[in-house]
Amino acid sequence: MKRAVIVTGLPASGKTTIAREIAQRLGLEFFDKDDFLEDLYEREGVSSWDHRKKLSRLSDIAFQEAAAKSDSAVLVSHWRPIRGNVESGTPSDWLLGEYETLVEVCCLCSPEEALRRFLSRTRHPGHLDKQRDIKELTERLASWSKFFPLRVGRLLEVRTDTEVNLEVLAEGVRTALSPGG
Repeated sequence: MKRAVIVTGLPASGKTTIAREIAQRLGLEFFDKDDFLEDLYEREGVSSWDHRKKLSRLSDIAFQEAAAKSDSAVLVSHWRPIRGNVESGTPSDWLLGEYETLVEVCCLCSPEEALRRFLSRTRHPGHLDKQRDIKELTERLASWSKFFPLRVGRLLEVRTDTEVNLEVLAEGVRTALSPGG
C-alpha cells in the first residue's frame, strides 16, 4: 500500500523542518522539491526569472517521478492549490491518484510571520529571493494563505509560529498513516 505525508503551508512556514523531522522519526523517505530545483540551479545556473520558472517546472517533474517510486514518503514543497486559479507552486493534482493513504500536515503561521522568516532565511541564490519585490511578496503570502490546507487526505494542522511538539506530531502522523487512522 503506497502512502505519503505531504507537508503544506506558506513559503517559510516551517514545512521543510517539520517534514525532515517526520521522515526521520517515522523512518520514511524524504523528498523536498527544492533539492531537485537546487540541483538544476547548480548544473544550469539561473539567467532570469523566466529561466528560473522553467527550471522549477522541470524540478516538479523530477520530484513527482522520484516520489512516485517510493512506497512510503514525506513530500515537501510549496504546493499549488487544487482549488483556485493559482499557477505558482508544485502541482498537487496527482497526489490523490498516486497514494492509497495520504496525510496532509499543514504548517500554519500568519502571512506576516512567513514574510519575516522569508526575508531572514538564506537559500540557494538561484531562488532569486534577494530580487523579490517586498510589497508583491507580502500580497502573495496574504493571498496564498487562503489556499492552505489543501485538504487532500487526512489532515493534521500544526501551528509553526509557536514551539512544535515534534514527538506528538510524529505520533499523530503515525496514527493517521495506519489503517483506520
